[in-house]
Amino acid sequence: MAMFEVSHMNMALEGADQDSILKDLAKLAKSIDVVDDEAQLVADYHEREAESTTGFGNGVAIPHAKSNNVKTATILFGRSANEIEWQSLDGKPVNTFISLLVPANAGDVHLKLLASLSRKLVHKDFVAILKNGDQSAVLDAINQAIS
Repeated sequence: MAMFEVSHMNMALEGADQDSILKDLAKLAKSIDVVDDEAQLVADYHEREAESTTGFGNGVAIPHAKSNNVKTATILFGRSANEIEWQSLDGKPVNTFISLLVPANAGDVHLKLLASLSRKLVHKDFVAILKNGDQSAVLDAINQAIS
């Protein structure tokens, strides 16, 4: 399985708050068999959010987890019609989510993915694709960003 493919995407997340969005992402992770325990992933997400927000700004959050619960380094993508309060760096709600999941022993992969995506998130064209592009455009944009 590739790190990011169409099956890793949910273009219509239904959650109305941070916790329910994290649960939606965990359900997606479990459905593609990249985590052992869905509830543990939600707990891992919350533990990371408690350290500092993953709300990057411009309506995008990057919830992530490095855990023994994660089987293989994976990227998930979700978009919501709802504006979700996320304590983002710019103080604005988010509706676009890139989730990074890495095994506990793959810290270097985690940092490389975060750095690659963070660099791209300052580009308006990349953010526009994430927020408005179809599945194919988002797939291509994220895979190019991490290659």
